[in-house]
Amino acid sequence: MKAETKKPLVTRPVWIVVIVLIVVGTGLVLWMLTTSRTTGSTSTPTEASGMTRTSEGGQVTIKVTWQGRNAGPVFKVEMDTHSIDLDSYDLRQLAVLRTDQGQEMQPNGWNAPAGGHHRTGTLTFPATTASGTPVIGPNTHTIEVMIRNVSSIPERSFQWTL
Repeated sequence: MKAETKKPLVTRPVWIVVIVLIVVGTGLVLWMLTTSRTTGSTSTPTEASGMTRTSEGGQVTIKVTWQGRNAGPVFKVEMDTHSIDLDSYDLRQLAVLRTDQGQEMQPNGWNAPAGGHHRTGTLTFPATTASGTPVIGPNTHTIEVMIRNVSSIPERSFQWTL
């Protein structure tokens, strides 16, 4: 009389497929979470945020608030983190202002006291170009502040439509 051998409920190839699907699914979820945190996405304006744009990534949140057309190219910048010292970031060297008119300018001021993990200051750009034309003129429809290389994020974009 032959001894009966029990067949496993699930064969080996099915287990391999299940394990591969779990590993791939977990990897995809982790990749999506990491990508959304490190791209430095720009928020869209809402009634509550008004003139403030926010970028989160690299464990640093940056909020840039435009003071409005009448104030010219003046921006309040708030940087917050719980992991690095923000005092080493000089936005006068890391920021640029672009307009849809093809102008690109470096800041002429970054007034921000040391703050460690929480830093707030005023970022200003020249009001006129070298030729004397206003940076934010009547034909300007969009402005964009770019901040580069803050906590492993190559470039963060903060944009306003006028």
